[in-house]
Amino acid sequence: MKYSFVYLLLIITILAGSDPANAQRRRIPRDTERRRPERVEKFRKMRLIEVLKLGEEDAVRFMAKQTAHEEVQRGLMKSRNEALNSIEDLMGDKKEDKKDIQKYTDEALGIDQKIFSERQRYQEDVRKMLTPEQFGEFLVFERNFGRQVKDALQEMRDERRERSRY
Repeated sequence: MKYSFVYLLLIITILAGSDPANAQRRRIPRDTERRRPERVEKFRKMRLIEVLKLGEEDAVRFMAKQTAHEEVQRGLMKSRNEALNSIEDLMGDKKEDKKDIQKYTDEALGIDQKIFSERQRYQEDVRKMLTPEQFGEFLVFERNFGRQVKDALQEMRDERRERSRY
């Protein structure tokens, strides 16, 4: 467990240093999809297969379901970000009529509902595929992996601040 966290930290360190300009962006770009770094995603999938102790056939089926779910989620998030960008544009434009804000806020809230429904659908599919113990491991892994990534990034930020002081 300790070594996998070290590997995770190493991967995140490499990724974080690769494009410092992205850290300065204020809003989601309209023309590009925002994606989790590919190397971290591959590591997450490998660890998940390992934790769930899936055989080759089950792992292929599981990853196909997960990939399809991620594509749907990315599409929904892209739509949501477009609606939020429209709201932001309307809020900043003093000359424009702000009646369209309601339309875009309703759209964003509707997309939030779709995101939640898609997540529930995916989890039910995964639940049918796995044993109750594996599904429990899946849920715990998803939570813990996100926390580990967040903690590792925070540690890197803290270390940078310490180094910049001297």
